[in-house]
Amino acid sequence: MNSRIKKILESEIDPAFAKRARLIFECIEQIRPVRVLDAGCGRGFYLQALENYRFIKEIHGVDINESYLSVARNNKKDRRVHIKNANIYKLPYPNGYFDLVICSELLEHLKSDVKGLREIKRVLKAKGILVITVPNKNFPFLWDPLNWVLMKFFNIHVQKDIWWLAGIWADHERLYEKKDLLRKIKKEFTVVLEKDLINLCWPFSHFILYGIGKNIIERLSFKKFDRFNFRGEEKTAKLIAKIFSLPSNLLDGIIKLRPSMNLFVICRK
Repeated sequence: MNSRIKKILESEIDPAFAKRARLIFECIEQIRPVRVLDAGCGRGFYLQALENYRFIKEIHGVDINESYLSVARNNKKDRRVHIKNANIYKLPYPNGYFDLVICSELLEHLKSDVKGLREIKRVLKAKGILVITVPNKNFPFLWDPLNWVLMKFFNIHVQKDIWWLAGIWADHERLYEKKDLLRKIKKEFTVVLEKDLINLCWPFSHFILYGIGKNIIERLSFKKFDRFNFRGEEKTAKLIAKIFSLPSNLLDGIIKLRPSMNLFVICRK
C-alpha cells in the first residue's frame, strides 16, 4: 500500500472505517484506474487521499450536502480533483466515463438504492469496477447494544434523526442483509469479491466514536483526531486507533462470527 496512505490509516480511530478504506485503496492500487468517481464524497476523505496516486488522471467527487462539499473544496490541493454538487440519481457525466467508482457508505442513505446503482452503472465503462461498502444489518451486539436489543426483540430502532443516540441508524434509510445487498447488486453488476468487515469490537463503540467522539472533534477542533488531518504523525491518535482496533485485530481471524460491522463488495459492470 502507498506509504503515505498507510500512515494516514494508522491514525484512523474507527476500526471499521480504517478497514474498509484499506480495502478500497488496495483495490485502487490493483486496478490502477485513470478516472475515479467518489459517489457521495462527503467532506472528501477519499478525494484527498487519492491525490497520492499519480496514475489517476481525474478524481471526481459528488454529493448533495453543500456544507460537506465546502470542506472538501477547502482540503483540495490537486487540480486533478473535481468536486460537484450533484444528485446520485442524475450524475453530470457521460455514459461510460469512469474506470472505477467508490460507493462507500452511500446506498444506506438513498431513498432508492436500486436507482442509484443503475445511474452508477451508466457512468462506468464496460468492465469498470464499482466498490461498495454498507452497514451490516447483522452487526455485532457490542458495536451498538441499544439498537441491537431494540431490533432483536422489538423490531424497532432509534430514529435516524436523533443523531446523538441513533447509533448505526444515524441518517440511514436502511441497513443491509448480505443476501439482499448481493441480490440488488447482481441485477446490474457481476460480483467479484465480497467480505464481512470487523466482527469484534469494544462495547458501545459506535456511540463512543460517533455519538460522542465525532461531535467533540468537530465542535472543539481537535485536529489531531480528525481523519482529515493528513499528516499521519499524531502519536496519540495512533495509540487510540490501536486500542479501538485491538479486539478485531487479535480475534477476527480466530473467532469466526457471522455479525460484522460492514459489508464490502467489489463488482464489475
